[in-house]
Amino acid sequence: MESISIDSQYFCTSKFLFILFILLIFSACSTSNPPESSSSPSQLVTASVVDDDDKTGIELRHEEAAVPIDGTVQSTSATAIFQPTVAEDINPAADIVEVNLEAKVSLVEFSSDVLSEVYTYNGTIPGPLIKTKKEDMLIVNFTNNLPEPTTIHWHGLQLPADMDGSSVAQNPIQPGASFRYQFKVNDPALFWYHPHVRSNEQVEKGLAGTLLVADEDDKANLRSIPEHILMLDDILLDNNGQVQPAFVGSIEDILLEKINGREGNVFLVNGQQRPTIQAEIGQPLRLRMVNIANTRFMDVSIPGHELIRIGGDGGLLRTAQTGLDHVTLVSGERADIIVTPQGEAGTLLPVHWNDVERGWHSITIDNGQVKMGHDPLDGKRASVVLFQIELIPSQSLPRELNLPSRLNEIKPIRTRNATVTTLKFGHSAPTATGEISFTINGKKFSELTSADAPDARIDETQIWDLVNMTGGDHPFHLHGFFFQVLETIKKDEAGNIIEVIPPPPLENKDMVNLPRRPGPKGSTTTVRIAIDFDHGERKSSDILANGGVPAIVNADVQAGVKGHSGGWLFHCHILEHADGGMMSFVEIWK
Repeated sequence: MESISIDSQYFCTSKFLFILFILLIFSACSTSNPPESSSSPSQLVTASVVDDDDKTGIELRHEEAAVPIDGTVQSTSATAIFQPTVAEDINPAADIVEVNLEAKVSLVEFSSDVLSEVYTYNGTIPGPLIKTKKEDMLIVNFTNNLPEPTTIHWHGLQLPADMDGSSVAQNPIQPGASFRYQFKVNDPALFWYHPHVRSNEQVEKGLAGTLLVADEDDKANLRSIPEHILMLDDILLDNNGQVQPAFVGSIEDILLEKINGREGNVFLVNGQQRPTIQAEIGQPLRLRMVNIANTRFMDVSIPGHELIRIGGDGGLLRTAQTGLDHVTLVSGERADIIVTPQGEAGTLLPVHWNDVERGWHSITIDNGQVKMGHDPLDGKRASVVLFQIELIPSQSLPRELNLPSRLNEIKPIRTRNATVTTLKFGHSAPTATGEISFTINGKKFSELTSADAPDARIDETQIWDLVNMTGGDHPFHLHGFFFQVLETIKKDEAGNIIEVIPPPPLENKDMVNLPRRPGPKGSTTTVRIAIDFDHGERKSSDILANGGVPAIVNADVQAGVKGHSGGWLFHCHILEHADGGMMSFVEIWK
């Protein structure tokens, strides 16, 4: 009996070990080879300093470094990774999107063992993506937990004047205070949001996010194309890994930063330095980009690949622009492009930032005299890899991109009998004490009164002649309304027309670059735009704005109090120029 008992025990033990062995093999097979397009682990946001030695490894991590950051988790789609955080919609209604936003100070780790102080929306850089549909009501419950006043400007949106968040539309939200932004979104496009108080400092410190208004109709049949939302940025770090304050260093350094604007030494794409995304070979890929940098123009190219531009500031173009080898975004501008990656599986396609000539100045001070010249390296700096596209095998045959001949119905603005307004963009001579003023029609923003502002009536059409009298480019931004570019006129110092550039393909814009003058002082470049001050989907009372800063009354939606805006801002979107005075406003009257 004992021997039988031993044999039985041996048999049971062997059977148990055999079953355990089979289970271990099965477990290994199921975990060692995940599907190539499955979800990837959470990642920390990273950034690397770009310097002369091309050193890398300065890592940018959120303060909750041990916790996965929402939005950095890679999607189950092979082509949808490192997307921004998506703001949580806390309202159950199908036609209302309600989110909470908090501006606060956060600590991030730019380099090992160095904690740097930044400003964030909801603790992330960049701030969360707010996703809505056309005609949704958007409610943003905003709390300011910064140590200074701030606002939120909804860049590009056609919204009520008292919700615009500009320095002439709303009194700043004080530390510890809250404000409820509430408005309907009517234009399907990619927009972005940022502060309009000390914006050159607050945006540089991290305050920016995107707002996507989706078009459920999808008449252009674009929904099937994988897409990325890409926030292109740079940030300036000092030797201690901290965000460098504005206008520090020698007088030459200060003047250079004021006249050229502040460029960073770290390139970021959605808060990461030189990330890699995946794309299927031969399958179209949609890249929806916004340039949130203070100053830097983002000229983007993918060597050996055609770029097709299908949209911009105001959404889809009327017709696609094909055959492009690069796309340039000035500060604040958006571009919607499609590329079809080609190559061998495993290839890394570099997506380049390229320098563009835009009137970069040099400064020298000799015996107390400031001399301003043209930097010989303007437009000649080496290209930098913004991010990479890793090619993976496609699960289907190469897809031919068949875009409709008409992407969007855009009506040209009729300009017959339109009022013409001339706006001259200039600056004072720099001084040996580091001072320089930026002006529109000879006045900086702090000097303006209601009497200085151009006027418009509801439903009036105007032509604005935007005259650049300076040796540098100025990206122009208008709040609250789209415009269309009519032509660009270059004149010599005697006032003779030397070149007329016809309009680009028709699109609705809120940003346009004003190229530098073509010659010495006295020559000018004029960009002529058409604006329809139509209330459109808004109530006519929503676009009324007049009286300047003294007339501001903050809205209180929950108390039923409608605010009053002193005007609609327009300004140079090189933020150092805007905060230096190159900003004004238009008043809208009945």
